[in-house]
Amino acid sequence: MEAQVAASLYKDGRKQALVGGDIVVASSDSGLHSSILRSIENLGGDYIANIQVDDSGQGVEFAVEHDPVAAREDRWYPVDELLVDPGPGELVGYAFDVNFPSEIMLTSPLPTDTYTSRGQTIALNWNTETNGDQIRLTSVQTCFSGDQSVQWATSTIINSTDTGSHDISVGSLIPSTTVVNAISDFFQQISVMIVSSVLEAYTFGLVSADDIDLGSYNLDYCTISLTVFREISNDLGADISGGYAIGSASDTVTVRYEP
Repeated sequence: MEAQVAASLYKDGRKQALVGGDIVVASSDSGLHSSILRSIENLGGDYIANIQVDDSGQGVEFAVEHDPVAAREDRWYPVDELLVDPGPGELVGYAFDVNFPSEIMLTSPLPTDTYTSRGQTIALNWNTETNGDQIRLTSVQTCFSGDQSVQWATSTIINSTDTGSHDISVGSLIPSTTVVNAISDFFQQISVMIVSSVLEAYTFGLVSADDIDLGSYNLDYCTISLTVFREISNDLGADISGGYAIGSASDTVTVRYEP
């Protein structure tokens, strides 16, 4: 009944920040519900929101609009003050629809599951579909050592067809001494933004290029949030060249690693 939506706009291969009252608006159920996508970081060019979806079969429409007042609704000062309107930017008017695949529901692992060895296997199982949708696994690991903590994400396509199951070792998610490279691919970033809106644990370090050296941590325990996505591609339309629109359904479970 709710969708997490994220968008980034590019011109000539370069990410564009919306300024001067331009906004990205997501609408569902023939316009009954709408939400403005807000910037994760000022002028960063990545936008995210939640939107109510009564009928997932209708999908969600994205549109770039010009609304100087609505663009400032999240500011600390009254929206009618400091209002400078340079007029609509060149991206205003672009719009496209994103449809969703059928829902996905994890049957294992369970939220109560605890793993004690990196050699153990986490068995992921979910309801399968026969239409061959792509399956992605995105995980957010948070490890604690005394009063310190470190958090990072991984994201990868695990099946080009829907098999309904996937096994992954704890050690591949939480290596013992290996330097962990944070994600940088566009699709990985989008999936992490969506997952993090569910977890309410978004940090910019999840998508930075910084390395995390786990060798310096004597781990007390870690939480592993696993999200399985069923993904389908969508057509952006003739007005937009290049780019991608991915519709997905997902389910998340969080387990613990206690060495």
